[in-house]
Amino acid sequence: MITSIRMELLKLWRKPRTYFGFISMTLMIILMLIAIKYGDPFRHMRERISQDFIIAGSFINAAFLTRYLLEGVVYTFLPLFACLVCGDLIASEASDGTLRTVLCRPISKVGWAVSKYVVGAFYIFVLAIFSGVAAYMVGWAFLGKGSLVVFNDGIWVFPEWSAILRLLATYGIVAVAMLAVGSVSFAISTFLSNANVAIIGGMGLLYMSAILQEIEYFKFLKPYLLTSYFNSWKGLFVEPIDTTIIWESLGVLLVYSAVAFIIGLVIFQRRDVLS
Repeated sequence: MITSIRMELLKLWRKPRTYFGFISMTLMIILMLIAIKYGDPFRHMRERISQDFIIAGSFINAAFLTRYLLEGVVYTFLPLFACLVCGDLIASEASDGTLRTVLCRPISKVGWAVSKYVVGAFYIFVLAIFSGVAAYMVGWAFLGKGSLVVFNDGIWVFPEWSAILRLLATYGIVAVAMLAVGSVSFAISTFLSNANVAIIGGMGLLYMSAILQEIEYFKFLKPYLLTSYFNSWKGLFVEPIDTTIIWESLGVLLVYSAVAFIIGLVIFQRRDVLS
């Protein structure tokens, strides 16, 4: 299994599309940095706060940029690249005609699929943590560091080290959410030979879930919708932290991932790779 995972990792890093996520996230961080440094989009917030408080310096710093980045990428770039890689894991082998060749070797069909999934999960966590670390480092270089100010049902101020720990936990939670979306694409890729359909399937489920969540008639579906648990990370930026909600969300997201993964394995086990 370890050898298989190592080989799949090498294959993943040799594919150009693997780097699209890192390049795109870096560009997004730079664009957001330019926007908040020179565009001053939070001028109204600063003016409102200055009516009640004496402000020394700016609340726009590395921690602020790192948290602000998530507002723009949790429903867009991060799930897209999670689906892009996970949806490509098995479907691309079928479309390239290498699936039959690989499985002609004396290896376990399920073990091979598990190693593919492990590599996809590893990519998702690396991309999420990379995004957070890169945003903080770029912000530190151009905006400086300091306490994190959050506007969420009030004004919350967190000291620098507390902010860093909360941001690390936040990106970990977001990675688990992205794994749930990526797992859906992985499951679809096990019975298709077109990676694009697997990518669209994962993203389609995400956006359908987000739309249904906002429609009053489908309110009864909310506990079962994937996106109902996507914003649980925001609970880390209030006091006291409601750990029950966060652990519950993590549990549901992991169940989503496990169910999609098992369904994918069952389908792949029954798939006739010789046809």
